[in-house]
Amino acid sequence: MRKGILTGLFFFLASCAPGPLVPPSNGLIIPTPAFWESVTPIGEILTDPTGYQGREVTILAYYRGWDLLGEAGVGPPLTRSDVAVADPTGCIYIVPAGEEAMQDIPLRPFDREATETLLRLHGQVQLSPHGQPYIQVKKGEMWNGLPARVLLRVRRTGGIAGMDHELMAMADGTLYFLDRKNRLQVRWKTTSDAVARAVEGLRPFLDQEVGTPVVDGFAYSVTAQEGEQIRRAIFHDGELPAAADAALAPIREWLGEGMERAPYPTSTPTTYPEAVMAAIRFLAVQLDLPPEAIRVIAWEPIDWPDTALGCPEPGKAYAQIITPGYVVFMEARGETFYVHTDRTGERVCRP
Repeated sequence: MRKGILTGLFFFLASCAPGPLVPPSNGLIIPTPAFWESVTPIGEILTDPTGYQGREVTILAYYRGWDLLGEAGVGPPLTRSDVAVADPTGCIYIVPAGEEAMQDIPLRPFDREATETLLRLHGQVQLSPHGQPYIQVKKGEMWNGLPARVLLRVRRTGGIAGMDHELMAMADGTLYFLDRKNRLQVRWKTTSDAVARAVEGLRPFLDQEVGTPVVDGFAYSVTAQEGEQIRRAIFHDGELPAAADAALAPIREWLGEGMERAPYPTSTPTTYPEAVMAAIRFLAVQLDLPPEAIRVIAWEPIDWPDTALGCPEPGKAYAQIITPGYVVFMEARGETFYVHTDRTGERVCRP
């Protein structure tokens, strides 16, 4: 009976996917869509930036705005307007080659919800004056699917601690864990067979919402690649049918392993440069929150063109002198804010 099911599955998937079929050793059939072959993983560019300089590439990656989830690990290559994109292999900044390059992508760089948006980008790899690679995008569009070679993506939210975890599993066994709330990530390898079995176990529940939500329970939003088809499901942990609970077992195991491997700090920093501390206090007053409720995402030095610090008030005159300062990115109440300061923190404003 089992052999008959797999045989039928083979012919069904073969009719859906024009690309080659990759048979893992356990006999399960994982189709590789043809367009994957034309997509470059970001990690390959980051590993050999000099070799990729000047080359035309196409990537499938999630929009990350101003590196909102902390995956880039570095600041923007050219200007503070540069935004980042990420796939399971790495994170890189993109710069539009012209006004029309990104006109079909109306996303805000400070919007965390936009980080769920997958983009298909075509452009040329360039190096900044400091040798940092970025992609000069000639054409970009929003894309419905998964990054290349990703067979499974899971986002787990909820629990008593309000977790927000993301897991992507690639056809070669690469696993990418991202703690979206704490901006931590880690990659490691399992086997391609293990990924194939996980997808196979979830398949009977795809295109459904399974289980009943419970207080402080987890919700698992699952997206799976099946040939050229993208299928989704939602699992509510806590009250699941036994078969669905078993299907989630490898996902829970990988998420737990990701939490063990991720570089969580043993202590939380309590001090920042004075300008950053001033930005925290300023935002706390504006939002009527204690400073402890505000989390600093990043801060970047900038030379403001005048003493308005990028926040000019109508009818007010400002000295036209270069004023060194910072842009401070912070998170509070689930939203992202940015505040402008001078170098000392004596002057603070919010555009």
